[in-house]
Amino acid sequence: MKRIIEIPGAINLRDFGGYPTSDGRRVRSGVLYRSGMLAQLTADGQSALRELGIGVICDLRRDEERRLEPTPFPAHDPLQVHVSIDPDHGVKLREVMEYDGLDLAGRIHYMMEINRELARVHTAEYTQVFDALWSAGDSGFLIHCAAGKDRTGFGVAAILFALGVPRDVVIDDYLLTNEAMDFERFIVPRLRDNYGEIDVEEAKALSGVRLEYIHAALDEVDSNHGSFDAYLERALGIDAHRRAALQDRYLE
Repeated sequence: MKRIIEIPGAINLRDFGGYPTSDGRRVRSGVLYRSGMLAQLTADGQSALRELGIGVICDLRRDEERRLEPTPFPAHDPLQVHVSIDPDHGVKLREVMEYDGLDLAGRIHYMMEINRELARVHTAEYTQVFDALWSAGDSGFLIHCAAGKDRTGFGVAAILFALGVPRDVVIDDYLLTNEAMDFERFIVPRLRDNYGEIDVEEAKALSGVRLEYIHAALDEVDSNHGSFDAYLERALGIDAHRRAALQDRYLE
């Protein structure tokens, strides 16, 4: 299947259906989507996104991000659910980048800490993500943040784990950001506007993904809960009944 979706102005837009599950079923394609922010969608891009049949957009950005780069649709068409996630290390990273700069190793360190925080601190927010997913009913569901890779990446990983997708496949989907992202066109100019001169490799450390990032999040889950299944049940409230309902809806 064609997983990366080319729509004018879209950033990192992908269908995260189609993956096999451990019990031999498959996640339905054409209903689950992930992306970066939608503010750069052209008129044609907005029309194309509507054609995907998305009924709920779950936006993980901060209020300030939404204000500066608003989603170009009415709040209820599709329904927009705001779940603001802002890890402390993300705040610190922005401050360091603005005032002091940071070498590549330092940026990688901060990104790993951000991903650990997503797994450790933001359980209430990811519980809301699952509520938003359930509210989509038979319509499509889109989860996104600014670049569609950290806050979104962990949320998508949680959804895929809940649906029974194996760990190695979840990681493969996470890493696909590096193929889907147009760094030179979308990311480098944004980072230069905010932080000054930056090259493509430095941009990829901030706005791409690395295996260390998803491993940091998954290791944090295992350290605190023993397994992702236990995290889903104990931290997010996705018990066996609710998980079965999600699988009935999204698996074939």
